[in-house]
Order: sequence, then structure tokens, then C-alpha cells
Amino acid sequence: MRRCHCCGDELDDKNLRWEYEFPDELVDDQDEITYRSRSVILSASGSFLRCIAPIRLDNGSIARFSIWVAILDDVKRVMAAGRAGGDAWASLKFTGVLANRLRPWPAIYRPVVSVAVSEPDLVPLLVGSRDPHMLDVLTHVWPHADVVRQREQHG
Repeated sequence: MRRCHCCGDELDDKNLRWEYEFPDELVDDQDEITYRSRSVILSASGSFLRCIAPIRLDNGSIARFSIWVAILDDVKRVMAAGRAGGDAWASLKFTGVLANRLRPWPAIYRPVVSVAVSEPDLVPLLVGSRDPHMLDVLTHVWPHADVVRQREQHG
């Protein structure tokens, strides 16, 4: 079994999930965080919501990048939908800025993304982007081997 170079976790080709612990801008400055939960980070630099970037692979599987999105829309509306749950959450759509570099596309940084929730108990998904390169990442099928290689290098 292969292991992640940075955390030592075992890497399984069937479990293609990456979880970014913090938005990139807060990795080295966690003192700036005023509130943190599994799905929300509030800081002096912004309000971030955990989302999934689903990436289709050429072997039929989907790589799921659990990343942070800085909320651009009305933060109170987004947070209220999260607290209310149910239909308010399931119909949520908002615009944000991707706050993590995705491997194997590190040149794409801070694109504006569209986010949507489709069911009451699901994490929001990246569904589009104004940035043509990010839109390409979300809509094309990528080589499984290339994505797994990046996981081995980063985790």
C-alpha cells in the first residue's frame, strides 16, 4: 500500500478523496480564524464553506476534492440556509472564490466558482466557473493515473 508523503495515510486508488484542512491563505496564519467547524471557517479574511469539487476520471470513477470556497454572495443568506437545513439548504446556490489550489492543476488559483446544493444532507458541489480553465477541470474527463500520481505527491 502506498502512503501519502505529507501525512502518512494509506492511499487507496478506489478512495479518491482529498480533504484540504484550511483555505490556502490560512494554512500558515490560523490565528486569524475566529470560528471553525467541519464545514465553516470564519476569519478576518473571509467566510469559507467546505465544498466538493467532483472531477470525472477516465476509469469511470470520480475524484472528490473537499475544498474551501470563500463566499462572495450574501454571507448571512448562505449561513442562514445552512442553519435552517431542509429545503433552504437543498436549494442553496451561491458564488464564491476557490480558496485552495487543486492538484494536478496548481496554476488555477482563486477562480470564481458557482456552487449548488442538491439535497438536504449533502455538501455543496462546485457546478461551474466563470474561469475557462476551472470550467475545463470541472467538465472534462481526466486521466486516473495523473490524478492519483498527484495524490501520492501531495495527499
